[in-house]
Amino acid sequence: MNQFDQFQNALLLETVSENTYSINPDSRYFVGKTPHGGYLNALMHKALTSSVPHSVAISSSIQYLDRIEAKDFLLEVEIFKVSRGTSSGIVKLIQDGKICTVFNAICSDFEHMKGYDGLETCPPKTLKEISREKYKDLNYDKISPGITPSFIHQLSCTVHPHHAWWDRDIDTDDAEARCSSYMQMDGGIPDQYVLSFYVDVAPPVVSNKYGPLGWIPTYSLTTHIRQMPTTEILFADFIAKDINKGFFEQDCNIWDLNENLVASSRQLTRILKSEEKLSN
Repeated sequence: MNQFDQFQNALLLETVSENTYSINPDSRYFVGKTPHGGYLNALMHKALTSSVPHSVAISSSIQYLDRIEAKDFLLEVEIFKVSRGTSSGIVKLIQDGKICTVFNAICSDFEHMKGYDGLETCPPKTLKEISREKYKDLNYDKISPGITPSFIHQLSCTVHPHHAWWDRDIDTDDAEARCSSYMQMDGGIPDQYVLSFYVDVAPPVVSNKYGPLGWIPTYSLTTHIRQMPTTEILFADFIAKDINKGFFEQDCNIWDLNENLVASSRQLTRILKSEEKLSN
């Protein structure tokens, strides 16, 4: 089975009742023993679009409230509003009777949208300054064999050589808190659920400036899907800024190879024990 179809199978929801779904998460999309945040984003995204009449979650926000174990959980959808052009609602991820994650979004249909196009967001210079063949595989096993999370192995992801902190010497004066990368699931052009997964695929990019910093959890992730991609391979640019009390924002823009901006996101993330790790 190709990677695209495998991912679609990992998103299959079992209907329990109207607007309530059960899922046994696929361990191939885990970090250690817990589902990856981008995978949860895609699952909850699909639950909402399965419950409302509009096809695409064009603007969504997910909050990660508690750890999720490697076992079944429920996705409960509450629909807020359905109008001619949009639908909105919230999805609650419930495990062992506890709400662990919440996802809310506005949904619409791209094929019916009309309006002016302008203020184009172009890809950064990094897209063309170095050929794709010189990008490095996203794989941390050079640091310690076997530490690359399983979800990374479910796609092809190559990173700009200046941003591959696990495979170069770190010079914090020159290094950016950034990760430019090519992403591909072979077998299909990415759909909206793949985009929801991709916006959280890159490692926390502060590591490219400061080196390995351990587990850096995400607290919230907001995603905007702008249009459907036209190419199987996409180019993503992740940038972090403004570390404050250990918290920082990580922004992402994703283009297809025809230079169409297809998705953007912002997440709030925290460097645990940041004073201890970064004060020197």
